[in-house]
Amino acid sequence: MGFDWKSTLGAIAPTIATALGGPLAGVATKYVAGKLLGDEDADIESILQSPSPDQLIALKTIDADFKKFCLDNKLKLETAEIADKQNARVENKHSIMPAILSIGLTIVIGLIVCALFYVEPPEGSREVLYMLLGAAVREWAGAMQFWFGTTRSSQQKDLNNFKKEEN
Repeated sequence: MGFDWKSTLGAIAPTIATALGGPLAGVATKYVAGKLLGDEDADIESILQSPSPDQLIALKTIDADFKKFCLDNKLKLETAEIADKQNARVENKHSIMPAILSIGLTIVIGLIVCALFYVEPPEGSREVLYMLLGAAVREWAGAMQFWFGTTRSSQQKDLNNFKKEEN
């Protein structure tokens, strides 16, 4: 059995390991390659399969730096997301289309929920119906955020207040 570099990386550098398994994989790969090898385009997988003790120690430091990098840029990403929503509201304030889409999504969700309770779907279709309901609810939530301006920061604030009330 060969060296399991992924579990080793997860133990030494959990932030990087998580990022490599998700949508930030490209960013994490370039960040690690740049910091560890001095070349953002270097192949880090071959290095991670048999790292030296010095590289393992460096990965621990790089992981802390990457975590700070992600936190710093998260604030920038959230600011951009808020600005994008505000711009969408301004651009569409005289259009009836956002209202039509929001009402349409609400009707679709209601129909799917009614179908779940009152219509027996064909064999094997229930899972597809759940999937469609999940997608429709996600889009409906986005539409409601458009109208009511809910952001992650206010959701986090509400969650923190709820946790304080529980204690």
